[in-house]
Amino acid sequence: MRILIIGAGRVGSTLAQLLSEAGHSVTIIDKDEQKIMNIQADVESYIRDATDPTIYDELDISMYDVVVAATDKDEVNLFIAAIAKLNNIEKVYVRVKNPKTSKLLRILGVDGVIVVPQIAANILYTLIEGRYRVVNLINTLIGEFRLVSVTVRETSPIRGLTPRELEARGMLPRGVKILAVYREDQFYDPSEAPPLEAGQIVIALVHEEALKEFNELF
Repeated sequence: MRILIIGAGRVGSTLAQLLSEAGHSVTIIDKDEQKIMNIQADVESYIRDATDPTIYDELDISMYDVVVAATDKDEVNLFIAAIAKLNNIEKVYVRVKNPKTSKLLRILGVDGVIVVPQIAANILYTLIEGRYRVVNLINTLIGEFRLVSVTVRETSPIRGLTPRELEARGMLPRGVKILAVYREDQFYDPSEAPPLEAGQIVIALVHEEALKEFNELF
């Protein structure tokens, strides 16, 4: 698939890497040159302002199969979604903070709305009800991937290892990218997280074919 991602922050850049590794053709846009330079993936990139409509004409947005609005501003993501729908893009995925924005997006016909507070609520649900099993934080993310959380078991073989060590040792299934670790009311970047222990929550992007293996690992 041809996929256009707007916003090269942690979410956008990580998603670009995963999709590129899965064999998709990925284009990413951000006005921050440093964020573009930090992307470690084989993608086409542009340093442009997402609110400039000419960039979408230049890219011929109608030729893309999927558009992802992943900036940190709801109003910008709403604008991107409107442009995508005007160009008859069927698969549009949008990250928002305000539930009211999600209602506007659904009026536009956007089904793939990711409400950040809802994800936080589902993380709390994981703490209460989802121990020792994978819980979907959102129903879908670009079809083949799931944003999920899982609680580390007492018997997990990864206890005592950091996320960075798991990746370096090749212990993570293909198609898995750890995004954060939740421990003692604090979120940790995977590059800075302490060794994993039972009861901690791992949040990850997981390819649907790797879900079973991911669950068994944790």
